[in-house]
Amino acid sequence: FHLRLWLEVSFSCCVFLFSVLVFVSEFARLFHSLVEWTIWRVTQQLEMAKVLMCSDHDEKLKLFCKTCQKLVCVICRDGDKHARHVFKPVKEAAQINKMVLKAALNFLDKENGQFKSLIHKQKTEITKTEDESKTLLAKISAQFEEMHQFLRQKEAEAKKQLENEEEKVIEVMQKNLSMIDLRFTESKKNEDILQPALEFDQPDHFLQWWSETGLKQTEAMQTGNGTPSNTQYMSKVNDLIVRTGSFFLGPHETHLQFFVWKEMLGSIKPVPESLTLKDPRSAYLKVSPKGTKIRQADRVTGLYKNFNPGTVSEENFQTGQHYWEIEVGEKPDWTVGVKMDAETQLSATKSAESEILLHLKHSKGYVLSWDGEDTTLNTRDKPQKIGLYLDCERKQVSFYNADNMSRLVQINYNLMKPCCLTLVPGLYLNGINCDPLIVCSYKFNTGNR
Repeated sequence: FHLRLWLEVSFSCCVFLFSVLVFVSEFARLFHSLVEWTIWRVTQQLEMAKVLMCSDHDEKLKLFCKTCQKLVCVICRDGDKHARHVFKPVKEAAQINKMVLKAALNFLDKENGQFKSLIHKQKTEITKTEDESKTLLAKISAQFEEMHQFLRQKEAEAKKQLENEEEKVIEVMQKNLSMIDLRFTESKKNEDILQPALEFDQPDHFLQWWSETGLKQTEAMQTGNGTPSNTQYMSKVNDLIVRTGSFFLGPHETHLQFFVWKEMLGSIKPVPESLTLKDPRSAYLKVSPKGTKIRQADRVTGLYKNFNPGTVSEENFQTGQHYWEIEVGEKPDWTVGVKMDAETQLSATKSAESEILLHLKHSKGYVLSWDGEDTTLNTRDKPQKIGLYLDCERKQVSFYNADNMSRLVQINYNLMKPCCLTLVPGLYLNGINCDPLIVCSYKFNTGNR
């Protein structure tokens, strides 16, 4: 017992001594680090307090050479190296350069403030753009979901119609099959009755069966029109036919996509807007009574063959986004565009700063006129319809091939004036170009509108 107690006490003492040694070692390390930092700090202060001396002449650096921008001693000043240089006392030079330094710091402080402002504004714009993109993404998804829902509904209706037609046709075929099965069962029953009689070996047995069963059964099968030498039997098959499973869904079978597309148009919003064209009361222009068509008037003589008048819409636009479609057909010459100056709306079609015009010129092809300049457009297609998109908020005008909705060209403008649509039916070309330009209307009389 005493030995065990002694061992436990000895072990506890060893643990305590080890802990003390660890503590002393850690304290010594920290103390050593503190001493080193103190020595370094004192050395730095002594270096700062020490007078700077010229390395060449072991003299105090009392002057500052403005020409060289260096500290010099009196002997250096009188040397050839600093001949005709400008010098300032150290204190005066330090004050001057500190003023320059403060000016630079003030400039940097102002610049950094502007940097911070720009960074904040740019981050705000990035966040704004991301939010706008998310909003547009949600809007696009919602519009596509609306179309998907419409298509899913039409798909369900088409499938239901097919199921109903199938049910009707199958019902007729099933009735026909039941009739065939019934007659076949009756015929098979007669066969099963008559067939075993051929197995009778004894004539008297056969005749007994014949008188009791066979004669009655065979007479029931006869038509009654035959003779003893030419018995005719009544067929239960001749008037039966196989009903085919033919059914036809009409245009929904052959033109399904087109018919569904036409139905979908009634649920699409917005659609290209309608416009009313002004009647310029010109002898060379004809505007339809509803103001949706314009063409060159028929001419008897060749006078004024290069006269190319046009008109504009009665409506003006300064806000929002607008889209129109103009049917140009096979016309070899026409002009479609926007004008932004109400005072010159009925002027000649020569491009000005206030006009953005897309031409098809019979001698040049497609030409864009804007800001007084003409630019030839390279396009392989010849659209039957031209789409014009006016974004008053972003000040953009875009022209589209409305046949396949590909963009032909886009222009940005800076004018703040109201815009209107302008149409020019093109040169008469001896009657070749007499077809009208038509402002397309998309008003659908459907139950979904």
